[in-house]
Amino acid sequence: MLDFKTATMKNIRHILIIISLITSFSCKVTDQVPESIITAVNFYKTATDADNAINACYDALQGSPNNYEIWGDGRTDVLASTDRSGSADLQVASGNVSSSNSYVGWGALYAGINRCNGVLKHVPDIADPALTNRKDRIIGEAYFLRALFYFYLTRTFENVPLILEPYENLDADFFPVQSDRATIFAQIESDLKLAEPLIPDLPFANTLENKAKATKAAVRCVLADLYLWQKKYEQAAAMADLVINSPAKYTLVSGKDYATLFAAKNTSESILEVQYSNTYAEYTQQGAVNSISELFLPLGGTVTGGNWRYQPSAAVLNLLTASDLRSSATYKNTGSKPDPYRDANKTYIAKYPGTISSNVMYLDANRIIYRLAEIILFKAEALNELGQTPEAISLLDQIRNRAGIGGTSASTQSEVRLAIENERLAELAFEGKRYYELIRRGRYADVTGFTDPNWLRWPIAATEITKNTNLIQNPGY
Repeated sequence: MLDFKTATMKNIRHILIIISLITSFSCKVTDQVPESIITAVNFYKTATDADNAINACYDALQGSPNNYEIWGDGRTDVLASTDRSGSADLQVASGNVSSSNSYVGWGALYAGINRCNGVLKHVPDIADPALTNRKDRIIGEAYFLRALFYFYLTRTFENVPLILEPYENLDADFFPVQSDRATIFAQIESDLKLAEPLIPDLPFANTLENKAKATKAAVRCVLADLYLWQKKYEQAAAMADLVINSPAKYTLVSGKDYATLFAAKNTSESILEVQYSNTYAEYTQQGAVNSISELFLPLGGTVTGGNWRYQPSAAVLNLLTASDLRSSATYKNTGSKPDPYRDANKTYIAKYPGTISSNVMYLDANRIIYRLAEIILFKAEALNELGQTPEAISLLDQIRNRAGIGGTSASTQSEVRLAIENERLAELAFEGKRYYELIRRGRYADVTGFTDPNWLRWPIAATEITKNTNLIQNPGY
């Protein structure tokens, strides 16, 4: 979890359980609530309670890291299987994912939404004067996170339940029906517009929190992304421009330092990234590690290693040639002398390296959600669709020149459109972006060769269908 000064790791872990399970069973059993029982009514009292509650909301981003990556890059031309791929991994690589696949669960997202709903319902009523200077910001964070969680849900599964109240008693609707993507998008936009004026450009006094938690730029990143989905190109370009010119002064790292994006953490290019660290006791707890490293890194030799469930696809390897400064930070080969790994000549994904200390490899690489390079490409895409192709080329070339490969040869709108798509693949491979981009641009079948229209959305987990009989499984599953 995050090293926030407003709450200890122990507090946050305890609050996660409290906020997820707050219920008022006493309403059904007795008129009196034992003082030892924590409910929504007696929990939200102080500024510290508000701090702990919003910090608990962020845990949904830290948990289930594999799902975020696999949803966004699986079933495309990015991930290839290995001889160590399990059945779930083979399904993801082939595209033919079933409703019992271990990657399809959405529980962490709805847990996070429930916590955000609790914050939005109760924090406005906290009267503690110590909360005055940050109450609006905390409320804005909750709106932002709820929007982000729903953005993941509807891009992945399309039609999903829209739940805007916390579960606090037995009168709640435990069998919600699904809303369509347009409805979810409208709610996301509403939440983000409510969050934007409440969250400062730099809300916190330290870099870690300003990268790990909601900022005005993070809100605008999601808005720009959403507007591209909706083909609202003027709004997308405007939002991307506000991020590029933010008072937070985000800057691209140099080409020679590209690997630091994934190894050094919280660079000048990072706008929002999920934090992991091996220095906290919580690291030993389930869900407190970035297990994407385990999926991608080779088996250990002189140090512990990963399980090499996925490797880079031919499409990625062909695009990221040796002359591209991004290549060595995106994938590596163990070579003839594989130390610290076990097996020679294994090509692996290198963006989640983890920390090696005393012959132990910790799964503590951060997971980047948004960084400046993507926002520059957002603006390039939007401007190109608006017919401002020369301006789009200039932005595209910023990314290409940083990579040391020179400006694009594309010149027409259609050529630049494809060049931006390819540049996003080269720049953002293994950061959970490709599936969503190909779906929103109507390019999924053309690029992947997967022509089944049902693959334009993931299946809802069979266990969710069993628990909620009002859910309708996505077609084809």
